Amino acid sequence: MTTSRFITHPDVITKDKNTSIVLVDPTQNELSKVERFLQTSEQDFDVYIYYHKNDDLEYLNSICEDSKTFINQGSQVTVTNSVRYQDNLMEYFEQIEKSFG
Repeated sequence: MTTSRFITHPDVITKDKNTSIVLVDPTQNELSKVERFLQTSEQDFDVYIYYHKNDDLEYLNSICEDSKTFINQGSQVTVTNSVRYQDNLMEYFEQIEKSFG
């Protein structure tokens, strides 16, 4: 059984064995797809959800520090070492999961 979880602003989870992912400005449809993926994945994920309206760059920087960060192409937010995605978010989750197999 996996222990994946979604984390939202302003919460922070103590770093553990789970792979940390930050999603910036995801759509509701994307979150639903991620949720379904997490239910079947054998890998444990901590998925931080951040929306630009939170306007908390200190928080954003802290959660991105040791995480893989994916930013919706339409977002105005920028983060160093992040990946911008458009309609292909699940491909990144699948790649991450394969890297553990």
